[in-house]
Amino acid sequence: MAKKSLSVQGRTQLKTYLNNVYASVGSALGEQFDVEPSVQQRLYEKAVEHGAWFLGMINVAVVTEIKGEKVGLMVAGLITKRTNTNATDRQTSSVVSEDSRGYECQFTETDVHINYAKLDQWRNRTPQQYGDLYSALYRKAMVDDRVRIGWHGVSIATTTNKATSPNGEDVNKGWIQKVREEAAAQIDEDGLTFGHADADMRNLDVVVESAKQMIPEHLRDDSELVAFISSDLMSDYRLESLAANGDKATEKTQVNDNRVTGIFAGLKAITPPFFPSGTVIVTYPENLSIYLQEGSLRRHIKDEPKRSRVEDYNSENVDYIVEETDAIGIIKGITKYVPPVVPAE
Repeated sequence: MAKKSLSVQGRTQLKTYLNNVYASVGSALGEQFDVEPSVQQRLYEKAVEHGAWFLGMINVAVVTEIKGEKVGLMVAGLITKRTNTNATDRQTSSVVSEDSRGYECQFTETDVHINYAKLDQWRNRTPQQYGDLYSALYRKAMVDDRVRIGWHGVSIATTTNKATSPNGEDVNKGWIQKVREEAAAQIDEDGLTFGHADADMRNLDVVVESAKQMIPEHLRDDSELVAFISSDLMSDYRLESLAANGDKATEKTQVNDNRVTGIFAGLKAITPPFFPSGTVIVTYPENLSIYLQEGSLRRHIKDEPKRSRVEDYNSENVDYIVEETDAIGIIKGITKYVPPVVPAE
């Protein structure tokens, strides 16, 4: 049974933590407060430092307005040229892609609680350690969902439903949905099989190459392109590799920070967290952005003894952006080929 009350020491620790938080923002205990923009951005930077490696690969951009123009991807194709200045003036080229489609951040709630049983486990820690442990749980809950929704979000519901949309499908429109709406030619959702001579594609390398071919030629061979491959597709490959190589290290596969990386169609391959199954995406990691409106993060921490927990209410204006929709190729509905069963004679 969950702990119904805090110990004396646990209560003291919690009180100290809450007093420190509210004193640091100059608000009265129990009030909702605005989080400073520098702290808002630092929250995501700290998440990267503590293991949220995928956030460190993509853009997390703080924008001043709730709606505006994209920041843009610094990939513009050829910009080097020559001009006959006897006939015309030299013209500059933008080093950042310019897209008329902008962004619009959506009000997003991330409300969490930590029960007394968990809090009381920290009662013998120093105030600094206590604060770090609380912050780590709060931070992880928030940033994990940012990435999860980035992959799975398809709509923006007035009231969301976790039971029918367990990956935040109705919280916001994520990167894949943005490509569906803004650049349908860059996504293939017809479904295909791989891994057999009779399959649609012979192996995973061919699947990745097909996604790569969706990208314009002047960007296609850039060394910064990466293949994102879902864990179900990578696990088949990894099991085959382990079976062939035993415990020996291979050039093709390595395990690092919960990532399984390899080389497919000449591209570094990564399985991002919460990545949808049966999916391959080829793009620049920095082509994927999470926009946060500056100063929109608001927080209210409430000790709620009626529920034997501390409740932490947070809201922030968020959008998901593909900076350059030409610079991405997506294939969904990928499955490993299963040969038909031949009936016995």
